[in-house]
Amino acid sequence: MNQERQRLIRLVHVAKRDLGLDDGSYRAILLRIGKKASAANLTVPELEKVLEYMKRSGFKVRSKNSGLSLADDPQSKMIRGLWLELASMGVVRNPSELALRTFVARMTRVDMLKWLSAEQASQVIEHLKEWRERVIWDRRARLAKAMHLASPSSIEQMAAQEDQLRDAANQVLGRRASVGDMTEIEFKAVIGHFVREDV
Repeated sequence: MNQERQRLIRLVHVAKRDLGLDDGSYRAILLRIGKKASAANLTVPELEKVLEYMKRSGFKVRSKNSGLSLADDPQSKMIRGLWLELASMGVVRNPSELALRTFVARMTRVDMLKWLSAEQASQVIEHLKEWRERVIWDRRARLAKAMHLASPSSIEQMAAQEDQLRDAANQVLGRRASVGDMTEIEFKAVIGHFVREDV
C-alpha cells in the first residue's frame, strides 16, 4: 500500500508539471478534491480522486517519449490554471487540454497555447479572469439572497458580508471557503442548506 501511495504521489506531481499548474492552482485542486493542501498528506483514495480529476483536466499517463508537450510559459500556465479553476467551479464542463485549446482557438484563431503571442495570451487571460469574476459575483449574490442579506453599500459592509458568507460555508462544509474557492457541488450544498431552512 505504501508503494502504491508513493506511485500516486509521483503521478500527481507529474500531472501538476504536465498541466503546467502553478503552485497556487495545484494547491487549490488538492484542497478542493482531496481536502488537504499537500499530496503527501492525502490517503490513497484521496490521491486517486485528485489524479482522476487531473486526468479529466487533460493529464495523460504516458511513457517518457510520447505525446506533445504542453506550453509551459507563465501566460500559458495562467490560462490553464484559470481554465481548471473555472472547471472546478462547474462553469467549464470539459476541463481537458483539448477543450481549452478549442476555446482558445475560437477566441484567437490560434490552435496551440504555445503559439499565442503575448498580446493574444493576455486577451485570453483577461477573458477568463472576467468570466471567473462574473461567476463569483453571481454566486455571492445568490448566496446572500438565500441568506436574506442586504446588498452592501460600502466596502466595509462588503467585507462584513464576505465574512458572513465564509461563516455559512464553514457551517456546511467545515471550512471558511469563499464562494470562489468552492466547487460547484460545495456551492450547491451551501446554498441548498439555506434554501431548505426557508421551507
